[in-house]
Amino acid sequence: MHNLNKVNRTKSEMGVFHDYPHHFELKKEGNAEVLVHGIRNTENGDFFLSNMKDVYCLYGQNYLGTIKTNMLGTCFDVYDFGLDDSNLKDLPRSFLPSRRQIMRIEYDSNFFAEKPRQFRITFYDWKNSYNPTEITNKLINMTPKFNHSRGCYTLNFFGRVNKASARNF
Repeated sequence: MHNLNKVNRTKSEMGVFHDYPHHFELKKEGNAEVLVHGIRNTENGDFFLSNMKDVYCLYGQNYLGTIKTNMLGTCFDVYDFGLDDSNLKDLPRSFLPSRRQIMRIEYDSNFFAEKPRQFRITFYDWKNSYNPTEITNKLINMTPKFNHSRGCYTLNFFGRVNKASARNF
């Protein structure tokens, strides 16, 4: 089964050297309904997710969560709407919910382009308060096979791709 989604990115027009913030929309392929709205204010900043356009009030009623990236941009941790533990240390216990990791999205860096990238998505059992690090699902992309007659890696896209491209991996 294939679930096709599309992410639209809109850059700000604030000037020549500064095009942030970037606004993101996640839609199902062929559908105009937006599932999630996102914003990234700086090049190395976190992504903030909302279910309402242009309403990115941290911890407000439309706030869905945060996506944090590592230094290389190859690992993305997705968190729910809870507060960071450093903000909860001075509050009474169980006063507000603490932030929980929902999923991790990773891909292998490929600086020298010797092989196609491999993507992994790990879902955590964030509803289980006893063991929030338990893995419930793990998705790994299909690995392309080397085609000796063509001299390149190929992958069956089941009729969805008409033109060969490096971005198809």
